[in-house]
Amino acid sequence: MKIAIRIGNIALVFVTIVMSFMTALLLYFNTFGRNKVPHSIVSTYATTVYDPVTDKDLPVLEANYYSNKNHTGYEVVELRINCYSGVSKQGVYARGYQMVWDKDGKPVPYTDLTTEEKSNLWYYDSYANQSFETGHEYGWGDKMYIDIDGKTYAMAMDGKYQTSTTNFSLSKSAGNFFKAVFTDWGMFSESSNWNTTTYYDHNYTYEDLLLKIRQIIKSCSNGTGDGVMSLIDLGDFMHIYELDDKGNPCNEPIGNMGLINSYFTMSTHYDNRGMAWTKQSLFGSVAGDSQFNITGLLDSVDYWKAATTFKINEQNFTARYSAADNGFYYILPTEYINQIKNYNGIEVDIVFNISNLDVNVLGFDYYALNGIKVKSLTITSNTQRDFRLMVGSLKDTGLTSADIQTTNVKLVNTNSGVAI
Repeated sequence: MKIAIRIGNIALVFVTIVMSFMTALLLYFNTFGRNKVPHSIVSTYATTVYDPVTDKDLPVLEANYYSNKNHTGYEVVELRINCYSGVSKQGVYARGYQMVWDKDGKPVPYTDLTTEEKSNLWYYDSYANQSFETGHEYGWGDKMYIDIDGKTYAMAMDGKYQTSTTNFSLSKSAGNFFKAVFTDWGMFSESSNWNTTTYYDHNYTYEDLLLKIRQIIKSCSNGTGDGVMSLIDLGDFMHIYELDDKGNPCNEPIGNMGLINSYFTMSTHYDNRGMAWTKQSLFGSVAGDSQFNITGLLDSVDYWKAATTFKINEQNFTARYSAADNGFYYILPTEYINQIKNYNGIEVDIVFNISNLDVNVLGFDYYALNGIKVKSLTITSNTQRDFRLMVGSLKDTGLTSADIQTTNVKLVNTNSGVAI
């Protein structure tokens, strides 16, 4: 009896250890598993590069997409990457990519005149504002130099992905069949008992990247027109490299090709019309034809242009805790202010939903919008509440408190302490 009890106690301890291990293992995969993002994930965020020739900050990524939904021209998607010509940053060198589908939806290929090889991708270069077409195919892993927070980095299109094929394996099936016959092992419980899976590694191409950009623009809630999209994650395709003391890119990128978010700001134009004129192109050319024009319009007409709209919500603001008032005041961070001021003629729409924030929201902080021109400002809440406007919060925005649209919100002017 004592022996049985002792065996039972040992078994209980063993089961407890196994269960503890399995719980820890499950917790790990739930936190760091294939489809999860760990809290320690590495991130980079590339926004603009400074052009010393024009004295302007240019977005690292510029994208242009004409979907041709109205069947008036060609479907075209374009991407221009603005980077420095070298580590010395004496000028901006732009690399351009374009894919074109004709009126029948068929790709218009580029044909190499020397090798006669065809590609769905058209390449363009520009340096010091002088553009020209090129047949040069930028190599996988070629480095491009950019700035992030005033520091120079290298960027490369060097992402990889994996595919697999699963086929019936006669040798594995035969071996496992006899094992199943002479034992109680369940051969048919897993397909891997008779199949063999082979894995293949592939390099992402610029064509893959361009198709991804097209998907991002089509799925964006901003709709058609000009705009600026922030926090575009291209970490599957592109990686950022730090430079060593000699100015050379390090061998491994930030994040070591592993858990990395490579974020970018991208200026975009999205149009339901087809591209019918080279003036609509970022490169002044459609499938290598700089004279392309099927509109019948005069050269002086800029019929495709639209206002650039920058949309901001409560998640884009930074919170400051006030111990005296036991709550948080909100202000736009410098990075957003700089992005907005880098674009001429931009229109800013702000929708601030208090109910999306799980803290005690008091209102806008001093000089919360820092003098940016605001087209519209809406403040909403699911419940009735006050919202304070600290001194200078609307200064030089072009708005007064009377211009603010509200839902379940009573605006309070902190100068007088009463409702507006």
